[in-house]
Amino acid sequence: MTSEKITVQSLYTVTDEELMLMSSQNPELRFERNANGTLETMPPTGGISGNREIKAGAYLLNWVENQDLGEVFSSSTGFRLVNTAVRASDAAFVAKGRLPEGWDEEEDKFIDRV
Repeated sequence: MTSEKITVQSLYTVTDEELMLMSSQNPELRFERNANGTLETMPPTGGISGNREIKAGAYLLNWVENQDLGEVFSSSTGFRLVNTAVRASDAAFVAKGRLPEGWDEEEDKFIDRV
């Protein structure tokens, strides 16, 4: 297995629904969409990176929940940016009031950058 990033130029822009479906059908890969419509995928991280990622997420979750500041999301959460790109960070925090009401009661979808 190589650890090189793969970029795929699509003939058309993949919709959010198609990107979500591709991701769910290929859980071993992480897909992101660039603003120009190209897709990128990266293989899983190594042990050191994975350990750092989970610790950062755990510390962030503990801090946010203890302070009742908002919601925390994992590295598999896609965020739709204003330029239409969909990116996933190692960990993410969204302050109270920045997520739309009922966001957690709807069909699972990417979160709009707020």
